[in-house]
Amino acid sequence: MTTTAVIGLGTMGGRIAHSIATGGHEVRGFDPFEGAREAASASGITVFETAEEALQGAELAIISVPRPEHVLASARGALSTAEGAVVADMSTIDPGSAQEASRILAEHHVTYVDAPVLGRPDKIGNWTLPTGGPEEAAELVRSVLEGTVAKQVVRVGDVGAGHAVKVLNNLMFGAINAITAEVLTTCEAAGVDPEVFVSTIADSGAATVSNLFREIAPKMIASDFEPAFALQLLAKDNKLAIDLARSVGAPTHLAESIDRVNTAAMERGLADRDTGAVQELYRSQSGAAR
Repeated sequence: MTTTAVIGLGTMGGRIAHSIATGGHEVRGFDPFEGAREAASASGITVFETAEEALQGAELAIISVPRPEHVLASARGALSTAEGAVVADMSTIDPGSAQEASRILAEHHVTYVDAPVLGRPDKIGNWTLPTGGPEEAAELVRSVLEGTVAKQVVRVGDVGAGHAVKVLNNLMFGAINAITAEVLTTCEAAGVDPEVFVSTIADSGAATVSNLFREIAPKMIASDFEPAFALQLLAKDNKLAIDLARSVGAPTHLAESIDRVNTAAMERGLADRDTGAVQELYRSQSGAAR
């Protein structure tokens, strides 16, 4: 069994820590927020007051934080004290920041692997983790996380490749999210019952149907915007995908349209709501606001 430190015990990190511990590994946790520490402690995780304490003796350190700057701050700070350990970054950041974090940690004899999550928080155990980094370090990550938090851990290349896969996947999420809202609003305006549209399409076997459509379309119709994945997080990820595309000279025609939808919806105060809340933006613009 591997001693694992989990830095960041929020929505994702708390689940990750609990699942790894349930798999028989020793887990040591830290989060700067007392509420997250208390929740993790209540679930059986040994929680420490500082990240440095949690990292002592850890062979694998997992970080799950909101933004690239948080990963880089941790690399310059607490994670740099974990000499000899492998850091698995399960946040969603851009490949460039991942490569910078890797360089910073290498100076302290810490190995960085990006291992972002493909999957919804409540689907833990069935996630896929695309990993980028040295093969030996990626294998350690796979040995701990496959069968606990993930169904499969797949090495997709060098450092940064995993995060590239993740942000591009979430760009497709943004496209499906926006077009579903657009189509349902058009149905309503055209006098077609959106519920009939969704049930007909979802069960049709049409190539356009995805599991995401089946999940978000009924929630949009019901105006159920309790966050499974907050709009502001999707917007952040989509901007990272745009930055990636521009950095390699790839066009961003659709990506920029998705970004405009996300931004306009957040400007209406919907940032903390589920991604499906973009439906409210479309309703307001069509005169169908509820």
